[in-house]
Amino acid sequence: MNIYDLAKEAGVSIATASKALNGRRDVNAMTRARVLDVAKRMDYHPSHMARGLARRRTENIGVVAQRRFRTPFFSNPFHSQVMDGMEQEVAARGYNLLLCVLPTEEPGESGVQLPKLVREKNADGLVLLGDMPQALIREVFERRIPCVVVDTHKPALQAHYVVTDHRGGMRDLVGHMAGLGHRNLAFVQAPAPDWGFAERQAGFEAACAERSLRAGIWPAPKDGWAAVDRAIQAKLMERDRPTAVLAANDELAFAVLRAAKALGLGVPRELSVAGFDDLEAAAQCEPGLSTLRVDSLRLGRRAIQEVFRLMEPPVEPESVDSLQGELIVRGSTGPVPKTAVSMAI
Repeated sequence: MNIYDLAKEAGVSIATASKALNGRRDVNAMTRARVLDVAKRMDYHPSHMARGLARRRTENIGVVAQRRFRTPFFSNPFHSQVMDGMEQEVAARGYNLLLCVLPTEEPGESGVQLPKLVREKNADGLVLLGDMPQALIREVFERRIPCVVVDTHKPALQAHYVVTDHRGGMRDLVGHMAGLGHRNLAFVQAPAPDWGFAERQAGFEAACAERSLRAGIWPAPKDGWAAVDRAIQAKLMERDRPTAVLAANDELAFAVLRAAKALGLGVPRELSVAGFDDLEAAAQCEPGLSTLRVDSLRLGRRAIQEVFRLMEPPVEPESVDSLQGELIVRGSTGPVPKTAVSMAI
């Protein structure tokens, strides 16, 4: 059934039927009710494509992400939750979500290949998810496409950003450890040199400096979790090991817990551990992982809300929306061991 059949059945013109379906005010209430009743009775659904053409919009929102270290994009639980938030917001507005995952960027690669959905204008707005190449961000914004960059910030580029307050969150985690008496802390770096991870490390170092705490930095190998576990075990076996370890994300914190268990170290009796993100598994592991909760669903929804705002001018040249996290305390953190206190004295 098409709109011509609907109009004929309702006894109105095609234009009137279209206005009634779209809630236009220049159709009286009785006519609108008759058209909607016929549409319901005959199970009529308007053509999404035709409506988009009439409004000169695709009714699509594109998401461009980049695969990291040749791993499947959706194997990252954080990105999956952000995407879920985006999908919820887009669906509530009657739009579609189109995902394009770029191949891994090779070292030294300077060129930029715009995704097909950008080149062919298959979306009314875009979300760039993660640490995108500057050239890609610049190219998209030069094309004046309503676009929001999520979870990264390039200060040299005027763009619209929705990010997590990584530094503030890490400051809260360091404050929690200091409040428990810990003076010797370590931070486990992420293998990927993304902006968010760099911000977390900067927040860790700044917070430790403010409190005159010892701050060690542990690089995480890039060649798989087995290598990460071995590297952390080696650090934990050092004579002057820290009493508290903060990881760049929850997955690395899980690696610290595995390493501690393999060495027979009690958590939190001998070692306190904290992560960042609050993945679902953080509440399920034993002991439960203390962490900084990032509301990834809200991050995704907020990004889509910003895209729709940018689709309606006027628009400012740049904006940064920083979302605060929440400190979640579970069983993996506790008071500094008495032996460590006596050694420090």
